[in-house]
Amino acid sequence: MENQDLTVTPQQLALDIYEDMSGQGTAISEATRDIGFLRNNIFTRVGGLGIAARRVLDAAYFIVATKAPDELIDDKVYTFTADVNYFKWLMRYDSRNHSHLIAQMRAAARARVEIMTAPSIEELTEKDSWGTISLLGDCYIERNVVCVLLSGRVIKYLISPYKAHWLSLRASTAFSLSLARAIYDRLIPCEGHGVTEWFPFDEVLEWPGKVGESRKEVKEFKKRFLEPAIDQLNEVSDFDVSWEANADRVTRDKLKIRFRFTKKQGADAARAGIQDSMYLLLHNEFAFDTPDFERLAKNREVWTDERLEQAIEYTRFKLNEGKVTVSPRGYLFKALEGNYRIGEADRKMAAIKARQLEDDKKSRRERESAQAQLEATIQAQNDSARAKMSEEIRAGRELFEAADSQLRKDLCHSFVSQLIPQRLIEKQGLSRESLSAENILTVNRVVADAFCAHVLVKLKKTRSGA
Repeated sequence: MENQDLTVTPQQLALDIYEDMSGQGTAISEATRDIGFLRNNIFTRVGGLGIAARRVLDAAYFIVATKAPDELIDDKVYTFTADVNYFKWLMRYDSRNHSHLIAQMRAAARARVEIMTAPSIEELTEKDSWGTISLLGDCYIERNVVCVLLSGRVIKYLISPYKAHWLSLRASTAFSLSLARAIYDRLIPCEGHGVTEWFPFDEVLEWPGKVGESRKEVKEFKKRFLEPAIDQLNEVSDFDVSWEANADRVTRDKLKIRFRFTKKQGADAARAGIQDSMYLLLHNEFAFDTPDFERLAKNREVWTDERLEQAIEYTRFKLNEGKVTVSPRGYLFKALEGNYRIGEADRKMAAIKARQLEDDKKSRRERESAQAQLEATIQAQNDSARAKMSEEIRAGRELFEAADSQLRKDLCHSFVSQLIPQRLIEKQGLSRESLSAENILTVNRVVADAFCAHVLVKLKKTRSGA
């Protein structure tokens, strides 16, 4: 329990990063650690919003996702608050124009999205569910505090882990074009590479918000919106993206667009001049990131494939010996710089140690087997004791519910008058004055269980005395 109290939550982490970066005037998109949340895939279908309004939703949803209680009631409205400067940092809002911020929040509050259990409206049957929900609910700014009110039903849809994706605020705030961000939203649930579904041109027109009548023409839209968006996606996102139409010459009402995408992976490998297999090994096993591959690239004339393999073998060897206690990645660079390698004698010594280790493991498995049998016996005894306790609680509850009003009051008074129950009540954040015969079974589960056990013992003594 003590370790759980010390765990840093995503909200605390974001606040720590905010305090470090805001003092330096650094935007969230430049953070060295990721800030984000799991978001349901239905929210990738949001259209008609400009880039700032989309960021309002992102910031609000991050706060909701990191603060929402574990148990949600559909019809209950929950309030989430955040300092306005922290909120603006989460959405990478650099302007001091307060009225413009309010306008973006108003636009986000007007937006809605359809939710349904069927893949599309055309496939919806009477057995399916359908609904339309407001994306932001009620929201306001009061005394430099942003408040967002959402119902439990909407929050459940938002943070549902099923058919969800990770939305990185560091990545999503890098976009300055609303269409680029809208396309990115439809790509992030995808993994690897592939192609999206066909989107009607008139639907794509709605993604970036207001585009103006003259720019709704196919040629103008491509020039002013689509092509710049693709350029920005390829520049700042982790996708290589291209687009294609369903035909070269087709009327606007029949035109459809889809996007081909590839998750960027080979860029760092190509820059460092290494094979994809080596890239995956360094990325997955040693947590190499772009700066590390760039460092490798700068020294490739000296750090050859042979030397790299020797350094990896040496680092693994030292890891097995327990000599690497801080950073395997840093140790690998140290091995590269020092040209460290494993000799044949080292390999023989390692083989002997491996045999000794296997013998020790065998002995330990035998001891653990005996210990497991003992623990199983103890567990069975504990399960029996818990079952007995549950039965006593149930019996005490039945006796209390069957008792008359005066007896109930007497039982409640005798319980709250004892020292140990008083300590239990205080530990649950209650006062004994707040407990009565009418509410003692409903205010707190722990207190109710203890009380029912007390009732059973008390009435048993009374009956045996009689």
